[in-house]
Amino acid sequence: MANTSYFISCDWGTSNFRLRLVETASLLVLVEHKTDQGVKVLYQNFLAQDKLGQTEYFLAYLQDQIDKIGDARGAKNVVTVGMASANIGLLELEYGKMPFDEAGKGINSKVIPLKNGMDVILVSGIKDEAGMMRGEEIQALGLTKYLESYKNGMLILPGTHSKHINYCEGEFTALKSFMTGELFELLSTKSILANNVESCQWINKRKNAFKEGLSIGFEGQLSAHLFSIRAKNLLHGAKKKDTYFMLSGMLIGDELAYLRSWESNVFLAAPEPFYDMYKLALETILKKEHLFFFGDKVLENALLNGQKKILQLYESE
Repeated sequence: MANTSYFISCDWGTSNFRLRLVETASLLVLVEHKTDQGVKVLYQNFLAQDKLGQTEYFLAYLQDQIDKIGDARGAKNVVTVGMASANIGLLELEYGKMPFDEAGKGINSKVIPLKNGMDVILVSGIKDEAGMMRGEEIQALGLTKYLESYKNGMLILPGTHSKHINYCEGEFTALKSFMTGELFELLSTKSILANNVESCQWINKRKNAFKEGLSIGFEGQLSAHLFSIRAKNLLHGAKKKDTYFMLSGMLIGDELAYLRSWESNVFLAAPEPFYDMYKLALETILKKEHLFFFGDKVLENALLNGQKKILQLYESE
């Protein structure tokens, strides 16, 4: 039987690649290795050559990066999540379908052998009629130990494409996807508003501008008021750093507006600065007794715990 005292966590996103050697029982990270070779870049590199097929090319890169870890403590499994299972990744896998449970049943995976005797456990994403995700389902899977005592609620995972995932008694049952992060990037850097905002760090003095944006977003007035960002800066002398966070507030408010009538629990799991921004937004429209917040460390651990559950499913087959 393969040594499962340790495993290699592979988080392969669109823009970045990360390997971690993990002690399975404790989820202690012993070694971490990162590169900027996300699937988007590596796919372009693959297209520029004609010696290897796509899966072969990606596996060769993965093997090379595993070798850089050095002593892998006898680990035999590389649990690989994220965009590696997309059509521009290592091997395209069909999305699993909602619902999926707290053990990971419902999430598709495929075992691919490496030349060094290790097995790559490639994990699919999840879809339903409203959208799809690759990677966030593993975070959700790892967060169930924090959710199970509350029976049901909505899990919010902010990001480029924010995910809202319904949780009900041990199962994730439905999904909403919001392009909040991508829209913010486009509007703040590519649109006419780019000249009226200035990228800056989230600090307390920006909260009032952010709240002003939230109130507009909550009222469903996003499209009608986007140009007011330009007017605020040019006609009323608002600082570009303030309008930057006003725009952010408008988009986040628009994303969360439907939750004003939500009567169940809401769980937020996010890194900074999204943690503070979404926390402030949620506390504006919902009762605090229904809100539960999980930050950077919990979210990082959730990915590893979710991968551990996938490994356990693989072992049980």
